[in-house]
Amino acid sequence: MGATIEDRLSKKVTHIFAMNSKDLLQQVDSEHLKRFKGNVLLYQWLEDSLRSGEKVAEDSYNLNLDSEEGNDPEKSLEGICSKPTKENNYSDEKLPHCKRIRFLSDDLKVVNEQDSSTSPVSSNPHAPVASNKDVNTSELALCYNPPDLNRNITEIFGKLIDIYRALGDERRSFSYYKAIPVIEKLPFKIESVEQVKHLPAIGKSLQDHIHEIITTGKLSKLEHFETDEKAQRLTITVIISDMVRTITLFGDVWGIGPATALKLYEKGYRTLDDLKNEESLTNAQKLGLKYFDDIKKRIPRNEVQDMELILQKAGEDVLPGVVIICGGSFRRGKATCGDLDIIITHPDGKSHKGFLPKYVKHLKDMRFLREDLVFSTHSEEGTNSGVDTYFGLCTYPGREQRHRIDLKVYPRDISAFGLIAWTGNDVLNRRLRLLAESKGYRLDDTGLFLRSTKGSPRLTLKTEMEVFDFLGFPWLEPHERNL
Repeated sequence: MGATIEDRLSKKVTHIFAMNSKDLLQQVDSEHLKRFKGNVLLYQWLEDSLRSGEKVAEDSYNLNLDSEEGNDPEKSLEGICSKPTKENNYSDEKLPHCKRIRFLSDDLKVVNEQDSSTSPVSSNPHAPVASNKDVNTSELALCYNPPDLNRNITEIFGKLIDIYRALGDERRSFSYYKAIPVIEKLPFKIESVEQVKHLPAIGKSLQDHIHEIITTGKLSKLEHFETDEKAQRLTITVIISDMVRTITLFGDVWGIGPATALKLYEKGYRTLDDLKNEESLTNAQKLGLKYFDDIKKRIPRNEVQDMELILQKAGEDVLPGVVIICGGSFRRGKATCGDLDIIITHPDGKSHKGFLPKYVKHLKDMRFLREDLVFSTHSEEGTNSGVDTYFGLCTYPGREQRHRIDLKVYPRDISAFGLIAWTGNDVLNRRLRLLAESKGYRLDDTGLFLRSTKGSPRLTLKTEMEVFDFLGFPWLEPHERNL
């Protein structure tokens, strides 16, 4: 799917991409578009093609330029994005919404033609490539928010993910997991299975499921799992709903995975109280069980903010200049949080080594940290990318209720990757990983690496914005990452 990006409409251009017809018509004269012989597509086509590794069929992505139909949410991404405010208006020079692309080959590459001869990537595969920073991020953040016009399908698939995950069937669980983001971003409501046959991650089995859902409003497979009366009539190989509910419950205990949950069910356990005398549980699992109700409760934002200040003050006591940030849903601006995700580094790039053990001891002396779940240090040995990790339980001052807390200490040169990963959300992290893979890289919380070379050095990217720029993903402020 090789292509070059053209800055202006010319005879060489074969495709024009835009978020919606309104923004396209602001950038390209309508008379020029009428004479254009190529295809005008929704920008979503590019993302879906990158995900599938090949060019997907274009029929469902045609952008209708008719003044009335062009604003139909089911025929344009106009329905996905909020209308621009005055602050969201663009000058012609910024052109964030439309790309005019000329396809050259079937290779999965997109390059800027005017920079192709001097591109840092072509001469140095580890050098970051800057992209346009003049994009107004507020509107783009909204544009990347899935419309999910097919919630009737994605909700059922979501339940099947939980069921198969609880049963330890990761293959089936993952097939639904891959399909959901493809379906939830469609700019139209699925009314026929023919509309999804070309989509990546939607095989014959899932097409049959979708056909049943849109014609009957339900899925018999899910009903077999959820209905006791029906489940009792199934063969012994089909798990009844009681088993599904129990394994799901056990899997909610911190430290207990699907395989362990299934073994506990097979031993005859049915409730959390039943598990209290199970000798095979690890100390961390026993703590997860003991404080199950505490851990499940959401934490108000103001309390998380108080605890972040406590952590920052304690960090300064141990190591002046240390940087401590609460990530997760708190950094994304949510009103409540499930736990505390704390990212730690130091600007000098070396003082972080050996910091975590001293920090944990200080927090325990303050009776802020109460119980340990996981504690591993690598910074002084240089193993595991030099990242130190602590998972445990903490308390809000004056209260005994336990809250989950994760402390991750990163070397300064890779802290941006940790900050992105631990801020989330899951949808954004998944998209960034897929985008990296499409460009031949592997992305995780410790860096960006070439996939083709085992043990390849990570790219030098010092800030979150540099990572977004290199991947070609529009910059999103933390509060805009609730995709």
